[in-house]
Amino acid sequence: MIRRIGRRLLLSPLMHCLWLGLTLLWVTAEPEPAPVIAISEQQIKDLQVQWQLQTGRVPDTQQTERLIAVSIEHEILFQEAMNRRFDQLPVVKTRLQQLGGFLKLTSGDASDREREALKLGLDQTDPLIRRYLISAMQEVIAAESPIEEPDQIALEAYYQNHKEQYRQPATVKVSHVFFGGFGQQALDRANGLLSSMPASTDEAIQSGDPFFHGHQLPLLNEQQLSKKLGQEFARQVMTLGSAQWHGPVASSYGYHLVMIEEKKQGLYRPLADVAENIRSHILRDRRLSMLDQEIEAMKRNYIIEIADVSLDASTITFPDFSRSQTL
Repeated sequence: MIRRIGRRLLLSPLMHCLWLGLTLLWVTAEPEPAPVIAISEQQIKDLQVQWQLQTGRVPDTQQTERLIAVSIEHEILFQEAMNRRFDQLPVVKTRLQQLGGFLKLTSGDASDREREALKLGLDQTDPLIRRYLISAMQEVIAAESPIEEPDQIALEAYYQNHKEQYRQPATVKVSHVFFGGFGQQALDRANGLLSSMPASTDEAIQSGDPFFHGHQLPLLNEQQLSKKLGQEFARQVMTLGSAQWHGPVASSYGYHLVMIEEKKQGLYRPLADVAENIRSHILRDRRLSMLDQEIEAMKRNYIIEIADVSLDASTITFPDFSRSQTL
């Protein structure tokens, strides 16, 4: 009996019309339009000005393109965070309440201040809220896509490809006799002592002038030596042989006769000593790569519109902050 009734319903014209109507509704229903992220000409100029303020340099076309790309990525992350209702997190609500109180939008309680701040769209425009939501979205993406730990093969490959980063620079231990100033007299004194050096290092040092950094320097690399006596002095000293006096070598202060007491050649730190550092670098690189891939996938859900303008910042008049201004 029940089967007979069911068959009659399936074969009835009314049911056919119902199925046809549902099918047409499904076929003709318009999909929800994709959200638009638009980068205007003014936004591009603002990005270029911000870069100039932060670096002191005018961005070239390639740098401007990168600034635009980062701006788009941040906007996508922000929108995705809003879609996930991250704006309901307590830290965001507290910030809105603070903004409402600071701007004196209402004399009501915290919820009133939050409501007034929302009316002004501060949840969309406040830099701290945007920064927090973008960061929170990045952390969520990282949590949803765990990164594989690097194995020993990966550690060794990274070490070989970046070996110079783990090279300990050569160092020298120096004794020197100092002759202050750059006049001919100081140079003649240095040459005169070099032609008849005392057998004792202490006696040789006493034949020169006092030096506030001391006359016997511990093991230092070229950069450390450069900070004390100048770049050219350090460069020359690193090339000198040991166990004899050399000079005169000019520093930032005058002339020196130099004895290399000890020299240690630069060595590569073993993999075992830097493995943890390398592991951190690999995980960081993998995390950034994964984040880039996720954002690229998200981009397909958006319409990206960028103003068709020249990205040459050389035509822009930037603010001049090189001179102090008084009111």
